[in-house]
This record gives sequence, C-alpha cells and structure tokens, in this order.
Amino acid sequence: MTCKHFFKAVALALSLAVGAAPALAKNFTELKAAASPAGGAWYVGMGAMGKAISTMYPELDVSLFPGGGLANVMHVEKGASDFGIAAHSVIFAAAKGIDPYKKPTENVMGLLNLHDSTRMHFIVNKASGITSLAQIKEKKMPIRISMSHTAGNSYLFGKWILEEYGISQQDITAWGGKIYTPSTNDAASMMKDGQLDVALWIGPGEAFIVQDMMNSVDLDILPVDENVIKAVGEKYGLQRDVIPASFYGGKFGKDIVTVSASTELMINKNVSEDIAYKMVKAMCEKRDDIVIASPFWKSFMPEKAGQGLALPLHPGAAKYYKEKGWL
Repeated sequence: MTCKHFFKAVALALSLAVGAAPALAKNFTELKAAASPAGGAWYVGMGAMGKAISTMYPELDVSLFPGGGLANVMHVEKGASDFGIAAHSVIFAAAKGIDPYKKPTENVMGLLNLHDSTRMHFIVNKASGITSLAQIKEKKMPIRISMSHTAGNSYLFGKWILEEYGISQQDITAWGGKIYTPSTNDAASMMKDGQLDVALWIGPGEAFIVQDMMNSVDLDILPVDENVIKAVGEKYGLQRDVIPASFYGGKFGKDIVTVSASTELMINKNVSEDIAYKMVKAMCEKRDDIVIASPFWKSFMPEKAGQGLALPLHPGAAKYYKEKGWL
C-alpha cells in the first residue's frame, strides 16, 4: 500500500465511523502536502512525515501530491497545498522575490528544518578536458551540459553558480554548446553514451547518478571556488560544504568543496495554530519512525528543528518549540 493510499484508507475508516464517533468526524481535517515526484526521496520522506501526523492525530489525514522544489513554494503560497517541502535557498529566494520568483511570498511560513546536507555536484567526463568551472568561461568551451529538469534544485542552483562565473545559458549556446534538461536517469545514460561533458546533481549522501556513471565513464567532480560560494551564500542563502573524500569508494581522493542547502518544511499561514502545533509535535516526537523510513534525514534533530529557517515560524510551530525549551 502506498503512503497516499494508507492515508486515504484512514480517511475512509473515519468516514465509516460517523455513527460511533460523530465528534471525530465533525473535526476531521485533510492536509494537502506538496512533495516530490512519486518515488523520489522527498516523496518517501513526506510520506513518513504524514504517517507520523495521522498516527498521533487520526483526525488529521495527510494526502501527498507530487511536486518539485521550485513549484512547492507556490503551491503553499496559493493554498493549493497546506504544507510542503523545499530547499532552504529556494524558500529564501521566494521570500525575497528573487530569481526565479517574480515577487515575495506573502502566505508561507516556516515549519521545520531538517538540517540535512543536499550537496551540489558538478560531474564531468574527464575526456572533455574540463578541469575547473572557471576554465569553461576562460576558454569559452562548447560544453554539452545536463542541468536536470527546470523545476528542480540542480537546475536553479547550477544556474546561480554558473552565472557567478560569468557563464549564462546564452553564453553556453553562443559558444557552440548545448543545454539539456533530462531526468536523472536519462542524464546518466547520456553521459555513459558520450553525449554529455557535464551533469549537475544535488541531493543528500552519495549520488546514485555518479555511482551509475562511474561504471562506464572516467569522471571527476569539480569544486566551486570560495569567492563564488561567498557570493551565492549572500545572494541566495547557499552554504559552503564538502563532498567527503570517503564518498564514491574514495575515487576522487580528497574533499571537494561545493555548496549545499538544508531541506525545510513550510506551511500556509492560514493553517490554524492548533493544527500546526499538532503537526510539529507529531513529527518531532515520532522522529525515529521518520528516520527509519527516510535514513537520509538522520540529521533531523527536533531540538534544532525551529532554528535557521528561511521564513518566520508559524505561531503553532513556535508554540511547540517554545514549550520544549528549544527556542
């Protein structure tokens, strides 16, 4: 049974129990959650979050909807979703109304910070001769680059970083290069078939796309210059991070300096204080169950969940964190 079907089953069971528990039926609430494409890491994680909420509070039924990092903020802003998930820097950009958003959000508030590390990877085929991101600009190299799908973090963060190097998408095509926006699996296939020089990926832990490509292609992962990291940190809230030397069987032999963004849950400001309180309480107090289902969120520490968010906390969330002495 999928997470969504599980939550719907809970809803059905409650609806059948109207005669026995009219008060419960009267107070029943459906919460719509903006996740990621079905089967993705965020979809699994949000399913675990939803199950934690519905287990502790059966009157709250969480329905998952496939989404994406950039679109989720607007789903919550417009009330199409009650809460959702996105990277810190995406929410940061939406709050300020900067690229790719046209104006600041007004209806989104902070809920919970997972304090994970979703690291940016600039993956290159060594046969391309590319040894640094700066070299692409200096030599006006006609690179064939996979930016990943346009609604994802890889695309946006990659665009921000390349622009700090003075590389626009117009430059890439003017120099004879080509920009692709395939799925992750298709990007891996293209790299293995010699159709790509560069592929972008962002996510927690060791990228499966790198593991897949390594079996067929001699790869490298390019570092991001410190001055660029500082610039994108000030503009977009990205953080300095490293891809550890121990990753990928130690193939790259050293820590690779890059950027990362933590993952946050956000909520529409019109969700009641009581419901937001219950949501945060359930997710924090069932943290271990969530991490079992989503081991990439081992970084989730309830005592820090209300800290470092891109937006002010929803009053219901703030109430719970203050009661626990975490704010």
